[in-house]
Parts: sequence; C-alpha cells; structure tokens
Amino acid sequence: MFLDALTSSDSNFKSLRFREGLNILVADRTEASAQGDSRNSIGKTSFVKILRYILGGDLSSEFKAPELSAHKFTATLNLPSPVGGEEETVTVTRSVSPTTRVRVSGWTATDGATDLHVDDWRELLTRHVFRIPADANRPTAGQLWGHLIRTHFGNPIKGHQSEADWESGVKIGFMLGLSPEILGKAGDLDRLTKQGKAIRAAVREGAIAHLSLDEPALRAQLATARRLRDRTQGDLRSFKVDDQYSDHQQAADQLSASIQRLNDEALALQRRSREIDEALHDEVSTSQSNDLTARLSRVYAEIGLVLPDTVSRRYDEVTAFHESVVRNRRSFLEQELSAVQARLDALDAERRALDDQRSQIMQLLNETVALDTFLSIQRDLAKQEADVADLERRLEAASSISTINDTIKLRTAELVASVRTELNERDDKLDESIALFGELGAEIYTDREASLLVSPTAKGILSVEPRISGDASTGVRSVETFMLDVVCEIAAIKLGRAPRILVHDSHLFDAIDGRQVASCLNIGARLAEEHGFQYIVTLNSDFLATVEAQSDGAFDAAPYILETRLTDETDAGGLFGFRFA
Repeated sequence: MFLDALTSSDSNFKSLRFREGLNILVADRTEASAQGDSRNSIGKTSFVKILRYILGGDLSSEFKAPELSAHKFTATLNLPSPVGGEEETVTVTRSVSPTTRVRVSGWTATDGATDLHVDDWRELLTRHVFRIPADANRPTAGQLWGHLIRTHFGNPIKGHQSEADWESGVKIGFMLGLSPEILGKAGDLDRLTKQGKAIRAAVREGAIAHLSLDEPALRAQLATARRLRDRTQGDLRSFKVDDQYSDHQQAADQLSASIQRLNDEALALQRRSREIDEALHDEVSTSQSNDLTARLSRVYAEIGLVLPDTVSRRYDEVTAFHESVVRNRRSFLEQELSAVQARLDALDAERRALDDQRSQIMQLLNETVALDTFLSIQRDLAKQEADVADLERRLEAASSISTINDTIKLRTAELVASVRTELNERDDKLDESIALFGELGAEIYTDREASLLVSPTAKGILSVEPRISGDASTGVRSVETFMLDVVCEIAAIKLGRAPRILVHDSHLFDAIDGRQVASCLNIGARLAEEHGFQYIVTLNSDFLATVEAQSDGAFDAAPYILETRLTDETDAGGLFGFRFA
C-alpha cells in the first residue's frame, strides 16, 4: 500500500501529495514561534492523526471542533488487489460526522460496495492489507497501524500507553513472521490469571454470595444433604397414596369416640354392680330375725317380766312382714344385678366389634398417606435436590478456583514450550531481522552495540527488546524505536503482512542528536528504495536545518521534501488553513 494524496472537502485544507521512498513534510517555523505553540498551529501531528482516522482509527478529540464538523478527509491509496496482480488505486473518504461510515471506491475487495460501515472497512484492511488469519484475534489492524503510523513514542514496542505486554508481543511477533495463533494464547492465559485473581478476591471480600473456597466444609455439607435427600426418596417410594385418607381418619376418630363412650358406660355399670352386691350382703336373713326374737325374750325374763302373747304374736307378724319385704328387695336387687351383668356383656361385645373396625382402619392409615402429605414430602424432596445441586455447583466452583493456579502453571509451561518451538522453527527469518537491527545500530552509533532480543517470558509472552548499549537516554530510546519500526516494516513486507508505508512524526526525533537523525533519515531513504516502501517523516524546518548542518553534508533533505510546506507565519499557513481551539 502506498499513500498518493491526502485531501479534504475544506478548500482551506493543504492538500498533500506523496511519492515513493522518503517523504519529508516540512513545517516552516518563524523566529516568532515558540516550542509551546498550539499543537494545531501547523498540523504535522494532525496529518498523522487524519491518516490514522481514514484507515479506521478513532476520531482525535481536536477534530471534534465545530469548525471541522461538516468536512471530510480523503486519502488516495494504492491497495493490493484481492485477486493478486497489480495494486489498485483506491479513494477512501471519511467524514468528521458521522464517524461510522467510510466511502471506498476503486477497490475490488469491496465487491462493488462503496458506502461501508467502519467495522467492515477495518475487516477489509485486516484480511487484504495485513492478511491476519481469521482465527487470530490479535493483532488487530488498529494495533498494526499504531506501530506503522505512530502517535505514541513512550515505548518502542507499544502502539499506545495502555497496550498490554502480551498484545505487544503478538503484534511485533506477527510482523517478524511468527504465528499469531500461538502467540495469542498468552492473551487467554492473561485473562485466566486475571479472572482467577478477581474471583478469589471477590470470594474473600464476600462479593459473591454463598461461594466458599473451603472444599472440606462443602464436601461435608454435600454428604449430609445427599443422605437426607436419599432418605426422603426412599420414604416416597414406599408410600401409598389414599385419596380417601381423610374420610378414613375421620371414621377412626368416630370409632375411638364410640369406644370411649362404651368404656364410660361400662365403668358406671361396674360401679352399680358393686353397690348391689353390697346391698345384698347387708340384708338380714330370716334366721337372723329369729335370733333377735329369742334375745328379746331373754331380756324380758331377766327383768322379771313375761312377754305377753299378744306382743309376741305382733312381733311375729312384723317379722314375717319384714322377711317378706327383704325377700322382695333381694329379688329386685338380684334382677337388677342380672340386668347390669347382661348389659356389661353386651357392652364388651360391642366394644370388641368397634375395636376390630378401628384396627382395620388404623392398619390402612399406617400403610398409606394422604395426598396432601405426599405432595408436601415431594416439595421437601425438590428443595433437598435443589440444595444438593447448589452444593455440587459450589463445590465444583471451589475446586475450579482452587486448581486454577495449577491450570495456569500447566498452560504457562505449555505456552513457553510452544513459543520456544516457534522461535526455533522461524530462526532463519528472525536471524535476518536481528542481524539487520545490529547493522543499523552500528551505522548510527560507532561507539555502541545494538541488539534485538527476542525470547519468551516466564509467562509465555513474546518479549521483543530493542537494546542499544550505554545510557538509556530518551534519545537512545527514540533511535531504538526507529530501528525496530524499520526492521518490522521490512520483515512484514517480505511476508506480505504489512502495507508498504511507515510514518514517523517529528516527536520521534526531538531528543535525538542531529547526526543520529541524519543517519536515521539516510537509512530510511535507502531501505525504502531498496525494499519498496514509503517512508513519511514530518519535521520542523529549523530542526531539519540543524540536522543537515551537523551531518557535515552527509544528508541532503532537498530531494525528499514535499512540494506542500506548512508554516506558522500566518493563520492560513497550517494544514487546515485556519486555527481552531
């Protein structure tokens, strides 16, 4: 991919046209300008951000100004044909608002569509420009653009400050020819590690209710719950449901009440029988009455009186009457006693019959249960089964959390081995990049050694460390960034994994000595021509003059400077043709 031109719908915008090889966009700074002038005063960095935006990036905050809301930016690009052969000239237009649509024309890959959603545009770049495998979720096209069209210079291997180490490793490894599928497993491992830490922290803090890491206690609870459930299941299997259980229970209650009434009546009759027996024994017999008459005669004789015949005769009559009364009363009591005994026998027979009926009903009740009782026990069983299932899930979760460290260790060891194997299998390509990095370092510094260190970390992340010996100043780090970007661009072009464009903003060179900047620009120009890529650099005119002066004629910028120059001399001299807040 080449960038031919960058334009805007705003007539004030400074249209930029580019060529192959090294392109230097110069911003002329007057003596009145200061280093702290507004970032939009000229527009060097704005050019980089606009290009990133057209290629699917997010809209930078300064472009949300009302003055730009109605405008569009257009890039003319040479993009690879999806069917092979020559590149196709493509125009890509993206409005400041709305930001979700991109207009693409002239590219066969769009299958005739011109108005695309930005996500579809990113997907096309992913498949046809970077050729990222479909089953690899890293790197993304945005991450690769962040490396090739830089806006962040704090770390040589990162496209932005918050980029994770494993993502940086996958991105650099992809451009150097390594498998993104293998390197991307570090992301899965990283997420697993973070999840494990988060879950354990949440459990310790009580944020996840009912979850415990105490496996022995959970196993004990589960054993008890299972035993209770199994016992209830056994009870239910032996139950017979009786739909008339309530009627039977009511009949049994009625029989019990009847038996109780019979018992009460029998008790009263037994008491009456004892009273009759006592009355019969108290009755005076006839023989006892004769003895009484004899005693009465003796009494009269002892006192010298003779009992008159009339009195004796009268007494005999009384005695006879009395004996008649006693006989009648005794006969009555004997009849009543016989009746009481007969009733007691009848009560006993009736009571035995009722008791037999009650025994049959009680046996039926013992062998069956009521439907509502059965349903209630079923509900209890359902709750017990739910408790068992909950404890099983909690135990499984606790077991998973407890073994997560072992899983992480195992996967980490496997990943480290996989990355080492990948490095060994791709060592020929890697050696070219590592050797080129060392050669570029020797060309820029005569008193330092440069090394590109590539290895897996203990966590299975691909570590790519550009290193220049000596002090690790900001300038040296910037040179390391330049060298790494160039090496990655060349390696990726050879593999068909990157577009043929590399862009560096002037911020990259701010801290680098002028002689080293001259070497970097010479290297960029030479390698761009040799490997067929486009190297675009933005520089301030005063800084560029210093570079040329300090290089003692080793670098001449004139052939590479773009026709359009920016200036801060007037408000109309910047990229946008006006100043905005």
